[in-house]
Amino acid sequence: MKTSVMKPQQRSIPMPLWLQGVVELFRTAFYSCFAVVLLLGAVWFTGGFEQRDLYAMAVLVSQMWLLIHGVPLHLNISAPYGDTPDIQGMMSFIPLGLTLIPLWLCFRSGRVLAQASREGQFWIPTLTGAITYSACAGGLSLLTTDTAAVAYPVASALVPCWVVLSGLILGGWYESRSLARMIGVNAAEWVAQFSQYSRWAGSYVWTVLRASIVAVLAFIGCGGLLLSLSLLWHWSDVVTIYQLLDAGAIGDTALTFLQLGVIPNVVFWAMSWSVGAGFSLGEHTSVNFFEHSTGVLPAFPLLGALPTVNEPWNYIAIAVPVLCGIVAGWWFFRAGEDHLDEWLSLKIPFRWISLPLSTFALAIFVSVPAGIILALCGWASRGSLGMGRFTDLGPDALLFGALSAGWIACGVMMGSVMAPIFHRGAITELERFSELKNDREERRRRKRLAREQKKAQRRNSRQNSAIAEVEEQHDETDKPSSEAVRRLLEDPDEPLSDTTLSEVAQKEEQKTADFESVVAQNLRLFSDLEEEHLEAQAEASSTEDDVSKQKNDTATDKVTGDKDSSEGKTLTHFKHGRVIRRPKSRRRSSSKSDDS
Repeated sequence: MKTSVMKPQQRSIPMPLWLQGVVELFRTAFYSCFAVVLLLGAVWFTGGFEQRDLYAMAVLVSQMWLLIHGVPLHLNISAPYGDTPDIQGMMSFIPLGLTLIPLWLCFRSGRVLAQASREGQFWIPTLTGAITYSACAGGLSLLTTDTAAVAYPVASALVPCWVVLSGLILGGWYESRSLARMIGVNAAEWVAQFSQYSRWAGSYVWTVLRASIVAVLAFIGCGGLLLSLSLLWHWSDVVTIYQLLDAGAIGDTALTFLQLGVIPNVVFWAMSWSVGAGFSLGEHTSVNFFEHSTGVLPAFPLLGALPTVNEPWNYIAIAVPVLCGIVAGWWFFRAGEDHLDEWLSLKIPFRWISLPLSTFALAIFVSVPAGIILALCGWASRGSLGMGRFTDLGPDALLFGALSAGWIACGVMMGSVMAPIFHRGAITELERFSELKNDREERRRRKRLAREQKKAQRRNSRQNSAIAEVEEQHDETDKPSSEAVRRLLEDPDEPLSDTTLSEVAQKEEQKTADFESVVAQNLRLFSDLEEEHLEAQAEASSTEDDVSKQKNDTATDKVTGDKDSSEGKTLTHFKHGRVIRRPKSRRRSSSKSDDS
């Protein structure tokens, strides 16, 4: 039997949390600075810089390290010749690929500090570590005071904090899996204070935000795929630029690493191009579906992959953000937290009204956060080189975010409508809402039975009144003629004449005929009313049997789960937080039909 060997835990010097934060973030700053030294050292070794002394190398490393943290550099370069103007401007272009190095190191430090911290104490090493990192950045900015690219100390101390705090918080959350535990808040007790409807609303909002993140991540992946396809299509142009530079093996390697540093920027530019916003490579330049005006560009191999107006996939690229929206809508449907649609289905009985409303609202709620995130990404990818006409590089952030939100919204609506089609038998309402819906149907059934009972009472009253009228007429026919009675009372011994007897007989026959016609008419009316009453009772009893059978089937399905029933029951089980029903054929027995 194989046994796992426990590795001995690595012992470290015990220290308080604030001191451990200082040590971790100082080490992170040193490692990130060393990575910049390796990159620029390769260029320095091949003679790529005019000044080769160590001080000039240290200044260049400091400037590059501050730039990858987002610190702008103020350029003041004197012209080598008298007839050319001096170069003055602000260099704010951030190579986001190189920014990932300190961000990953801060993420690692956040995990280490989360392991060493107790619940609610994570802010202590975070605060001291951020102060230490800011102090290191401010110290490096002092080396650039008397150079052509100056970094102001205050900006150098404050701007890198976004990298530090982002990495530490993400690392701490990855390790503890709870932001509430990091600040000492019991999330379970806090959520328990709210009502059930508030918790449903909170879960809906959280699921919508996660769907927005899914759309953004899918769009970033598709943007990288577009860039790869463009590189393959224009590979000959890229290789030609490498050959024209002729930088040697080490120089080509350093240039390749420098291009890897700007790959995330170019990915966001490709995403902006795919939605129709395009991007610029300097003042009065534009690259989009309809225009390709760039002017003279530097010999940078990655620029050889720029798309042209007549590319075969220009208009097909519009489907990329729509596809990402479909993925987000599909993911949201699979999450099973569409409580807004459930609430609207209860409030609005017409499904053809509630479904479009919930779908449109979902598209807006998912696309707006995604558009904001993509607008921030576009803003981070653009910048200025501070010289010549290269002062406007990258996409228009607002236009990029707005168009991305629109295309993603279209995809979300398509995905939310297509997902139930491919998941046959799925019901979007949860069990708690189906029970409320059954209660509403039960109330409707009771009202319908009450109306039928009132109708039956009215029919019975009409029947009783008809019977009373018939009996009254029957009693009147049994009485003799009033004329004959008067004559008999006046003179009992005088016999009645034949005329009087014939009149009495005719009146009696007429009354008898009228009585028989009235009785026949009332009997026909009574039989018709009786048939209607029996039909109403049969319909009410069948409706009550169906409702009771549905409740019994629902209760049986909750107990049996996924067990197959050959007697025609409804199989019910949960899949991804949603009730899935597969109806079987129901056959009503002949005995029940006869009884009804």
